[in-house]
Amino acid sequence: MHRANPVPPPREIELKLEWAAGSVADLLAHPLLLRAEPMPERSGILRATYYDTPDLALRRAGLSLRIREREGRFVQTLKAEGGEHGLALARDEWEWPLADGNLALGAASATPLAALLAGSDPAGSLAPVFTVETERQVFECAHGDALIEIGLDRSRIVAGPERAEFAEIELELRQGEVGPLFALALDLADAAALRLSLLTKSERGYRLRGVPEAEAEPARATPIVVLPDWSSADAFRAIARACLFQIVRNEEIVRRARSPEALHQMRVGTRRLKAAAAIFEDMLDDRDSAEAMEELRWIGRKLGRARDIDVHVETLRNAGSGLDRDALAKAEEEQARAYASLLRTFEKRRFRHAILRLAAWIEAGRWQGRKKAGPARALPAGERARKELGRRWKRIRRAARTLAEVGDGRRHRLRIRIKGLRYGIEFFSATFAGRKAERRRRVMLPVLQNLQDTLGELNDLVVAKRILAASGDREAARRRKRLLSRTEVLARRLEKAKPFWSRKAAEEKPRALNNAAGAPIRTP
Repeated sequence: MHRANPVPPPREIELKLEWAAGSVADLLAHPLLLRAEPMPERSGILRATYYDTPDLALRRAGLSLRIREREGRFVQTLKAEGGEHGLALARDEWEWPLADGNLALGAASATPLAALLAGSDPAGSLAPVFTVETERQVFECAHGDALIEIGLDRSRIVAGPERAEFAEIELELRQGEVGPLFALALDLADAAALRLSLLTKSERGYRLRGVPEAEAEPARATPIVVLPDWSSADAFRAIARACLFQIVRNEEIVRRARSPEALHQMRVGTRRLKAAAAIFEDMLDDRDSAEAMEELRWIGRKLGRARDIDVHVETLRNAGSGLDRDALAKAEEEQARAYASLLRTFEKRRFRHAILRLAAWIEAGRWQGRKKAGPARALPAGERARKELGRRWKRIRRAARTLAEVGDGRRHRLRIRIKGLRYGIEFFSATFAGRKAERRRRVMLPVLQNLQDTLGELNDLVVAKRILAASGDREAARRRKRLLSRTEVLARRLEKAKPFWSRKAAEEKPRALNNAAGAPIRTP
């Protein structure tokens, strides 16, 4: 039988780290850099000018166009952002050497830029929007059995009257296995306050220019493509990368904007990663994985307090005519204190290292080489998904039949199980193709979502009472009664749903591969 895309495509791995505090000088004295080989031919001052239309059409289309100058040599570069969101860099890129610093749009006739500017005067419609000047120092370092290129960038962005400076380090694996790359990142993070970064220079420029879209919406779960013939090891890496992206991307937004929705999505990312680890637990039974899970639980606990208060504040604000302004003021004061504490946690070495260690565990953890777990790693993703989703589905249906008879604790645990199943369905939705599977999935998911949301509202009532030690009132009691009645209706609908992962429902032919889904971590 033809095996379509049994292995995700390989990519080069490049990590980008940014300074949380301190300066590049702190790192230049590190013994690893003192031993590294300087690469003057790759170093120097880089001056880049980014172009766009007056209405920022390139930005909206996911394109960035720049001319970069180094030592009198000019290169025009067009980048097209992929639709996928992950720690994998998924961008098409075109480069053209230029004789001078003027745009050569004719060279881009076979790119998305040509279609975007069709019908207009290309040269007249494009203008500089910001510039980035970078002092780059490049080194080559042998670390373990790997050869790694280290790029230290000190950059200054100018967008009209606005100025901003930042520093970052890029580590690119040139030769060897991926483990030493992460070992080097952690060694450098011991000497300087570094954190994993996802921000591109163009994003920083548009943000400085005050473009609303550049402020970034909270990162929600995006589709993941896992094909049935992939090994469990490849499937887990693809899923875990997407989860870690959601955590890291939203952390940056919370630090910058104190966004409750970004905090919520960050917490969702931690839960999705835990759910993924549970699905693949038979191949993650090593000490390295246990330590990674403990770090993940620690992050989750740190996020939990602020998130619980966010929920309570939102509940009070939506009380309508029953708004208790004193209670709301008290809750908002507690919310401010919780965020201040959380932001201090984000700046701690343990938090920054925890994120880096999770990335290292996903890409180079010991779980990938243990002989005992070899059969579990090799198990086809489709077989694993069918087994794991089926087991969780049966348990949830059985528990839902007695929802009206159990206490708050058991209802909350059922909600957590439903979340885990929903995350599993998200992970493997592309694994089972076919019209029948799609129809069944469309029936099942809304029922699970509604039941989870209803159980969540019931839990919010419990949390609100616990946070401020509030006594129950009539409105809360009436709401609780309505919610319990709704859970019974949803439980009956759940009973009628059919699994989309059954062999009868799923066709053999999988969906087309989304190449970025299987790419290793590569930060832009």
